[in-house]
Order: sequence, then structure tokens, then C-alpha cells
Amino acid sequence: MSLSFDLPSSRTTCTSKIFRPGDGITSPRLVHHGASRVGVWVIPLADRNSTDLALAVGPAAYVLMNRETAYFGETKNINMRFSKHFADPAKAFARVAYVVVGYPEPWSNKDPAFYLQYHLWSIAQAARHVVITNEWTPTIPRVRADERAEMERILEDARQQLFDAGCLALDSYFDRVPVVSSTERDDDPIGPNDMEPMLIDIVATPPAGGELELNYVGLWARGYPTSDRGFVVMPGAEFRWPINGSAQGIVDTRRSELEAKHALATIPGAADRKRLLVAVWFPSAAIAAKVITGAHIGSRVWVPRRYPQPIIIAN
Repeated sequence: MSLSFDLPSSRTTCTSKIFRPGDGITSPRLVHHGASRVGVWVIPLADRNSTDLALAVGPAAYVLMNRETAYFGETKNINMRFSKHFADPAKAFARVAYVVVGYPEPWSNKDPAFYLQYHLWSIAQAARHVVITNEWTPTIPRVRADERAEMERILEDARQQLFDAGCLALDSYFDRVPVVSSTERDDDPIGPNDMEPMLIDIVATPPAGGELELNYVGLWARGYPTSDRGFVVMPGAEFRWPINGSAQGIVDTRRSELEAKHALATIPGAADRKRLLVAVWFPSAAIAAKVITGAHIGSRVWVPRRYPQPIIIAN
């Protein structure tokens, strides 16, 4: 089964307009078209003390980029948010910002920005044209039924205008990136204890209120720490199959052991992921995270479950 990430379009043709308020080909510019309520500001970040960010007014979703790396965010005030980003070494890669705003009138609240951040991130994650450096999965937006069509139209317009503006994070003529080696921070380097063998297909019972979930590029996985400083990953966990260039050899070794025990299965329609079929004990939460994600990261990606109690949906 193949998955398509093309959005349905109610238009057959349209004309995007480019407005440059200043001088120079590479100066800030606004991309928009008359049938849309969305505009995209393209703002170079070479001069981080410039006043160009003031051009983007109101709540916004944005993409920070260089040639092969992207970060997706949202904010109600671009100036305030970017002043924090400029002081963050993890955002130092950015050379240009693509800022999506309500146009010609700013959005009255952050709902469109929340919606765009998650869905633009999700599309780019699936397309894999760039390395995505978001450390946390964006919040899944809640949309009322009577607002869904409006939000989908905003997303459609934003995606098209981002491409017209030169953003190749979602749609591109070029090949996908071969590996996903981002600005990962490893808080837990592999130690001697991590070399202990895994225990595959164990009986696992999470303690009440003690189960954690993985927060990394949208992967679904749950587990819990054990009294021996180990960590148990529960059946159903998703393994991101590409292994980053920064990951150590033990990641590939442990995955080969799991496959030899038939503990992993392919996921129909998701060629870049596999499903864990049994519970597995790892020597630490850090090595469990590394093996699942294929990335050089630490135990910080294991976080308390957002919804620890069952959710009851009444008709």
C-alpha cells in the first residue's frame, strides 16, 4: 500500500504574487495570492539584529531552514520567539525563515498556527526531503468539526505558498536525504552496562502510573523502568528503521538480534518503520531509546504518558 501526501485542491490554476518591500533580490519578500487568506514571508537570517522580522504580524507558523535542515515552530509573536532562537545553539543552522501568517488580515488567535505547525511538520517528516531538528513532536491540534474545512484550506494554501517561496522541506524536486542525522544531543552516552544482552519476549506488567511514552519524531512506543536500572519496552513499539550516521554500532547489532528472534514485523504502508511484537528488557532507558529511534539520543525522550487514564468517548 502506498501513501500519498498530496492535498486535495479546489483550484485548477492560481497566480502567486511576490512583494518585496526593500531592495535586493535576497531581501525579505511576501508570497501570496488573491484567493487565499494566507501569506508567507521569506526572511533571511544573516543579520540577526535586523528589523525584518517585524514584517510578519500576528500569530504565525514558521520553518527555520538551511539547505538540508529544518525546524518547525509556531508563535504569537515572531520577534519574541526568534530572539530566543537566536540564543539557542541548536538553531544556529538556520539561514532563512519562512513565516506563515494570516494575510491580508492577521489571524485573531493561534489556532491556525498550531494546526499548521503539526501538519507541516508531519508532511515534511513523511517526505524526508530534509533533516528535521524538532526535539519534541508538535502538539496534535484539536479542531472543531465546523472549522476543519477552513483549517484544511489554510494548510493547502500554506503548503503551496511555501513551495512558491522556495521552501523545499515539504515538496521538492530533489532526492530524499539518505539518513536523518540532526543536531541530536546525547545526554546518556553508551556505557559498560549498556553492553549487557537484551531479554527478549519477557512477561511485562507496567507499574500503575509508571508507564512512559516515547516523544521522538512521532514514533509510538511505551515502556517502564525496572528496579535493576533496566528498561522494558512494551509490544507494539514502532522502530524507526533508518539508522543515523551518528548512531553507534550497537544499535544495528541489537536490531539484528531482534530480527533473528522474529521480534520485529514490517508495518504495511510504512517502509521506514517496524513493529515490536514482544516485550524486551534493555539494560537502560538510554540504550532502549537509541535502538528504537536509530539515533544518538538519551533517555530524555521517555516522558510521562499524556493520557495515562482511558479516554471515554460518549455517543
